Amino acid sequence: MKKVLTFYLRDILFGIDVTIVKEINRKVDYTSVPGAKSDIVGLYNMRGQVVTLFDIAGIMGFQKKEPEEKVSCVILKALPNDPNQAGFIIDGFGDVLEIEQEEFEPPPANVVGVDGEYIKSIVKLAEQLLIMVNTDKLFA
Repeated sequence: MKKVLTFYLRDILFGIDVTIVKEINRKVDYTSVPGAKSDIVGLYNMRGQVVTLFDIAGIMGFQKKEPEEKVSCVILKALPNDPNQAGFIIDGFGDVLEIEQEEFEPPPANVVGVDGEYIKSIVKLAEQLLIMVNTDKLFA
C-alpha cells in the first residue's frame, strides 16, 4: 500500500509519493526572480527558509498561465546533504489516497518525449486517471 498526495494541474489529476512531501501550502506570497529560468516561478520564505518554487506544469509542456499573486504549492523534503528546498505550484489540491502497489501501471508506450519522461506510472481510479509524476526526472 502506497500513500499518494494528489493535486491538479490544468484540470488533470496528478500524484506524488507522500513520503517526499514536507508540507502543502495554500495561497502563499512569493517573490519573482528577474532573469530566472522560465520554469522557476519565484522564491518563497517558509518560516525563514528560502524555497525555490517551480512551475512543473510548464516543465511538462502545459501552456503557461498568467502568474497569480498568491499560489498554492507543495514543498518537497530536501535531499540528504542538500540544503536547497524546492517546491512547485499547483492549480488545486486533491486528496491523500492509499493505492495498492499492483494498481500502478506503466505509462502507455506511445507517451514519449518531454511530456512522457515525467510520468512514472498511471493509476485507474473509479472516476478518472491518476498520473504519477516522476519527481526524480522533474527536478534533475
